[in-house]
Amino acid sequence: MVKTNRKLSNALEGALAGGGDPATSPLYVFGPFLKLIILAGIAKITFGASVWLAVFTILIVSGIYRLVIRWITDGSGGSGLAEEELGQWALKIDASITFVEYTLTFLVSMSAMTTFLTDRFPVMNDHLFGIQLRTIFAIGASLLIGGVVNRGPKMASRVFGPATAGVLLLLWIMILAVIGKHGLQLPDFNLEAFTPEHIKFTLGGFARVLAVMTGIEVFANLVAAYQGTPAQRSRKAFGSLVIIMGTTVVTMLIVGPAIYRLSDPAVGEVSVFTQTMDQLLPQPLSYLGSLASIAVLLSACAASAQGLQNLAMGLTRRNYLPPVIGQRNKFDVADKPVWIEVALCSLVFLLFGTDESLYLAIYAAGVFIILSMTAWATTKRLLRFLRESPSITKLLGVVGATIAALMTSIATYIIFVERFFDGVWIYFLLIPSLFLIFTYFNKKLAEKRPSDKGVIVS
Repeated sequence: MVKTNRKLSNALEGALAGGGDPATSPLYVFGPFLKLIILAGIAKITFGASVWLAVFTILIVSGIYRLVIRWITDGSGGSGLAEEELGQWALKIDASITFVEYTLTFLVSMSAMTTFLTDRFPVMNDHLFGIQLRTIFAIGASLLIGGVVNRGPKMASRVFGPATAGVLLLLWIMILAVIGKHGLQLPDFNLEAFTPEHIKFTLGGFARVLAVMTGIEVFANLVAAYQGTPAQRSRKAFGSLVIIMGTTVVTMLIVGPAIYRLSDPAVGEVSVFTQTMDQLLPQPLSYLGSLASIAVLLSACAASAQGLQNLAMGLTRRNYLPPVIGQRNKFDVADKPVWIEVALCSLVFLLFGTDESLYLAIYAAGVFIILSMTAWATTKRLLRFLRESPSITKLLGVVGATIAALMTSIATYIIFVERFFDGVWIYFLLIPSLFLIFTYFNKKLAEKRPSDKGVIVS
């Protein structure tokens, strides 16, 4: 009997299978961003500066993840690099936050999907046996996604890939529509945005719009899901990252200014992205765009489950989780982490409902912690390479990594200060708890299994 190869073949397959979460980020980041700066009356001064800071950070951090993907090929991604450079404490914290983030990705994406669906079908607000229909739908969809993901990345790509492809196509249609109707108008970069009276709003807007980087870590965790040697898997994973984040950057620079000009963030019933889409696209395309958005949010849930699946396998190999968690099923994937996530999210939906605003602030905070820790770990490794063999190229790499680490650290500080009482405080409960769990299993697993930490390449 010939064994079916269910691994990803190329960068496009990986982008479609794992890019659902980052591909959806331009759909929702502009609302909170514009509310902040427009209500403050300084949008004309700070809008462009915040967007350019975010774009610059995306480019620098993408470069950092190119290195992470080359160095760490076992699926543990930034968590694995944090352990190797900063110590076991860093891996435990990074892995704890990553676990929380993947769970929040699932919660936010599924909740947003039910919101879009309820907009079209108000009956979803009704109750059955005391439970809102949208909650029942969310739990049912979660179970379906778990079943698909546990049949391997090839199956996930086939089922959810078209949705990611649809939203990527929507974003490029929006880009071309903006250029066709309004010409190429990039955001301004006003130095006045950095004066003492405006810097707070510039950085606050930067922290909000930088949420477009949510999900970038999934490509580092997805390396193990590609075919080929470690070097080939790394190239394919980075190619997937470029496809998704490249689209995001172009959307920010071209569609972003159009959203600022054409939408009104005070209209709470309709998102600023949908308002802009309705003005730029004819009605059939606009409606299809809404359907693509609903479908890709399901894809984002699948990408979250895949990321957690690969992270758990990497942590199992590094002796931070028991072997049973990383045990592969007949489809060559670890199914238990996915069912754990589905069960946890279903319980949260039953207890707290499917309003995505309940989870968004917590979601954004964790993203910045992970990005900053990964950037600092990368900086430390590049400094070691520079000391061992000095060169201009390595010096520039250290400078770029340091800038990324500083910018993501600033964003982390801003989001924790501003959103602490919106749920961000929960990290001070969840992270110590998960840290203790990883420590317990690490000590208990006395017999060390061979690890696959990747090859360090200078």
